[in-house]
Amino acid sequence: MTGPRETELSEREAADLDTGRGDVRPVLRRLGQAGSFGVAGEDPSDALLPSVRLIRELATVSLAAAFSAWSQRMVIEYLRCYPPPEARLEEALLTGEVAGATALAPAIADLAGHAALPVVARPDGDGWQLSGTIGWASNLFDDALVVTPARTADEGRLVVLFRRNASGVTPTPFHDLLGLNGTGTGALELDGVAVHPGQVLTDDLADFMALCRPAMLLMQSALAVGLADAALTRAATQLVGGTAVLRPGYDELAGRRDDVAIRMEDQAGSRVGVGPGHLERTRLDAMDVAARAVRLESAASGASGYLAGSGTARRVREAAFLPVQAPTEAQLRSQVAATGSGSDR
Repeated sequence: MTGPRETELSEREAADLDTGRGDVRPVLRRLGQAGSFGVAGEDPSDALLPSVRLIRELATVSLAAAFSAWSQRMVIEYLRCYPPPEARLEEALLTGEVAGATALAPAIADLAGHAALPVVARPDGDGWQLSGTIGWASNLFDDALVVTPARTADEGRLVVLFRRNASGVTPTPFHDLLGLNGTGTGALELDGVAVHPGQVLTDDLADFMALCRPAMLLMQSALAVGLADAALTRAATQLVGGTAVLRPGYDELAGRRDDVAIRMEDQAGSRVGVGPGHLERTRLDAMDVAARAVRLESAASGASGYLAGSGTARRVREAAFLPVQAPTEAQLRSQVAATGSGSDR
């Protein structure tokens, strides 16, 4: 269970995680010590709904904290679905002792036939050597556990794990982002990084992505719903006097947010409506509600919300991140169009 102390952050702490004056490691450790990431060996199906609720709750106070928790929780998901021989890896992630960095974005483009995987795996005895570039990953702190896809010379597709501080791994300086600068987001250059057989989670990338898809998309939806929660809560306090004219828009958005949240929880709890395109539709709807809620908050807050250090301005920056997180908005819309799962609003 996650209590208020584990997910509470002050406005100053949330601002520091956004600007990079602080980073998310203390938050991950606090969540881990509280058992918020679950227990070792937990059934992935049973763990999903509590995780969706955790990510949503965190996103109401800091999208940076929620996003890093999402990355941590996704790496845990990978290890639960494809357990490596070293059981302690999951335990270190669950406690927050080690950060989890998911670098699966290239897999989405690769499986869609749009771009080849940038990391190449070459045979090395009974294992592999990795070379190439991971252009974007988060939680790249200390000895973070990184999970990435890699292609082989015979067009095979592996999913492998390695440590950020392994020999042959060169981290770049963290990216200078519009927001979420405390998430340890940067790139890794790989040059002959040794991967033994126990570090290969699977050689079936398509099956891996299909199995982990519900957790990935539903927890990403929770990021957007949590941000919408925060924006609507703040907007509600501003709808007085001249801004009361915005009340109908608030009521409509609050209703839409509730509808999306119910659908998201139903999909996470019962796995009903998780066929091709349905989860993508849920995330698109959540992103749309979040963007509209943040815009409403900005309109209701007026000039005070335009101050760079305000919570409103931070949420504007946070909302800008949602459509670029992989799968991106364009990738989501392509999948929905291909499956005919609902129409755009």
